[in-house]
Amino acid sequence: MIRVESLTLTRGKRQILGPLSFVLEQACWLSVVGANGAGKSTLLRLMAGLDVPSGGDVKLRDQPVTGIAPLNRAQHVGYLAQSALTSFPFTVEEYVSLGLAPHDEKTFNHRDVMDAVIESLTLGVLRNRKVLGLSGGEFQRVRLARVLAQVWFEPDQRVLILDEPLTSLDLKIQDQVIGLLEQLVMGGLTLIDATHQFVSMPVHDQTVLLLGERGSQVGFGRPSEVLTPTALRTAFSLESHSPSLQRVFAARHG
Repeated sequence: MIRVESLTLTRGKRQILGPLSFVLEQACWLSVVGANGAGKSTLLRLMAGLDVPSGGDVKLRDQPVTGIAPLNRAQHVGYLAQSALTSFPFTVEEYVSLGLAPHDEKTFNHRDVMDAVIESLTLGVLRNRKVLGLSGGEFQRVRLARVLAQVWFEPDQRVLILDEPLTSLDLKIQDQVIGLLEQLVMGGLTLIDATHQFVSMPVHDQTVLLLGERGSQVGFGRPSEVLTPTALRTAFSLESHSPSLQRVFAARHG
């Protein structure tokens, strides 16, 4: 479904990402893992077609993603940036409805989708509140609801790209979001996320891309194959007996 071929990005004479090459099948959950500055957010923007690579390509169903018309791309690819601000006094319901904007109302019932998304993230009591008055965690849930509305209908035709989706969420809501994303992937959605919290992410049918210094590809595959002590030391510049490394393996392997 998605093919990344010899992807690179340079700024000036400095290469900040790549080369990266991998293939994602439909209904795959890819978590992009790496240290700060490794290029996770940069890669997600390239995969969403928002930036143009210096070399190589990202193809969605054999078509370069940057060559897809913006409206058509928005109908098939949802993207959540790491952070966002708004100065407009939208209600929660109005903000969530922005995710439906790329879709023709003749395609599916927009109200049904919006109600389902709001209910799935327990935002019903907030739906008439102004987003400007929400807490950071509440606004993050609303942002998630907006992008979920974009890919909710026929998820097997969609790609969802999330940059640090669990930011500002308490543990109970994190579990709720992860469970919801797992259900969507089981329904055919292709999901790509960047995260610092990969220890808590699901491992069933999950794929990991581990980025190292200057966005190099340290590993790609199942977590048990990629997140090895040697690979993590390389990616995060950790010492052999790093307490952080020990905590990772204690958490993931019990």
